[in-house]
Amino acid sequence: MKKIPYYERITEALAPLSPQSMTQYRGDDITQFHEITTDMMTQYLQAFSADKLDKIVTITTEILGGKIIVHGTTIVPTDEYPLPLFTSELVQAVNHLSLRVDFIPLADLACDQDYMNKYIMPLEDLWKRHREIEGSGIERYVWQRVMLSPFYSYGKFKYGIDNIEETSLEITIDYLKRYTEIWSEVQKGDPEYLKPLNARKHTMLQTMLEYDPGEGPLKQALGKETAHKILALLF
Repeated sequence: MKKIPYYERITEALAPLSPQSMTQYRGDDITQFHEITTDMMTQYLQAFSADKLDKIVTITTEILGGKIIVHGTTIVPTDEYPLPLFTSELVQAVNHLSLRVDFIPLADLACDQDYMNKYIMPLEDLWKRHREIEGSGIERYVWQRVMLSPFYSYGKFKYGIDNIEETSLEITIDYLKRYTEIWSEVQKGDPEYLKPLNARKHTMLQTMLEYDPGEGPLKQALGKETAHKILALLF
């Protein structure tokens, strides 16, 4: 497996947001999670605050001496803004690399065409650019599929594809750069309009917390309580 400079490229792309490192989140000290090493895994976690955003959290977890490496980033807007959730995951396993990246909409896109046009359609050209890579497909988790945008990028790629590590990272960074563009333009929403959007957002985050498959390895390596706290930071 090639080394992927995921954290370095993510933080570079986040620069327009002027992110500030967080040592506390909702009154709890989170510095204990910045680096954790056990016999089974090593995990690095960084959390940031930024204008209009509740949190930005990015992690890299190396399991079994690097036989599996999980990179992930979540961006959650504050309740005053109708921004989508940004989610990214790159997993390097022994025989393949998997990619997930999306803007998860807060509105019902079938009913709210304005939201669709403003926050989701800007992804269309990026999605079209990469959808034909061998291994691209449909998300296998039903609980996740019901949340996603029409331009969710998913793939399970063999390492034999030329430069697939670099390509997967570039897809992720292209999405993140597009997110910073809509972030720069978004204004506070009407509180009544935002009520159902925020209800959907918090429900989706709770669903991710409950069903994320990463909970198993984290619980095994760190125990149930610490695993839950780390996932609660991510989601």
